[in-house]
Amino acid sequence: MNNKNKVVIILLLSSILIVLSTVVAQVKGAQKSVGNKLSEIQEDQSTELENKDNSQYIDTALAKEIEAYLKENDIDHEKVSYCITDLKHNIKYSMNEKEEFVAASTYKLPLAMLYYDMVNEGKYDLDTTFTYKSYMHEDGGVISSDYGIGSQIPLKDILDIMIIYSDNDAGHILYENLGGWKEYKEAMQKYTDSISENYYSTENITTANTMNDVVSYLYNNKANYKDLIANMKKAEPGEYLDKIIQQNMPQKYGMYNYAYNSVGFVDCETPYSIVVLTSLGEKGVDVMANINSIAYAHFE
Repeated sequence: MNNKNKVVIILLLSSILIVLSTVVAQVKGAQKSVGNKLSEIQEDQSTELENKDNSQYIDTALAKEIEAYLKENDIDHEKVSYCITDLKHNIKYSMNEKEEFVAASTYKLPLAMLYYDMVNEGKYDLDTTFTYKSYMHEDGGVISSDYGIGSQIPLKDILDIMIIYSDNDAGHILYENLGGWKEYKEAMQKYTDSISENYYSTENITTANTMNDVVSYLYNNKANYKDLIANMKKAEPGEYLDKIIQQNMPQKYGMYNYAYNSVGFVDCETPYSIVVLTSLGEKGVDVMANINSIAYAHFE
């Protein structure tokens, strides 16, 4: 091979190497860009995104806006947990969603769902009565004002009072009828596969992940829970999650000492479920209202 041919071959190989290097650089750049978008949310902001449909594009704006709100108002991240699911595209936005928080009265939502399921299955009807026993009593409720110990109370009244007024005695009657607290927790697993470490403890704890599963199930089976959803709209309308957006959204609130929580859904242009659990005292009401306001502006 003469020198001229050698030069041509060397030039050709050099051109091929330059082209390959350019392609590799472009691919790495694209991967880095995508990675930066996700790491900015997941690492710097301690916020997780889950796209169950594996779509190519995830809009991170919602997570960024919520994080900006928390930072600007110097809100302790460890005292807030939220889980928001875009029910149209099945994309979940969350922070501390697996951390355990005091559930307060939010536990009454899946408890009510269990009984509406049993009514739909024919095990009970809404006129079925349950005995109000002394060990089910707590002070200050509607049940104890309207009924005496030993009374037979129709299921419809118990369910209405438990959701609209968040009555503790009503909750006791219904979960004790299932066999007790542990039996209730076992039964409600039909709505979630997100079980936390202390799920079966005697403490009333939950996670945003667990309650998000429950609310998403409720939304996806709305026809089975029409009475329940109507009662959720009657419970403290325009407060908690609905305090700013004023959409008369169905929600189940709960408060116990420093814990202020609420769970529900908004049926707007892009429907979404939302769970906000806090340990901020009364300040938690404003925090959940603002987080939901940000979500509503994003999805409406």
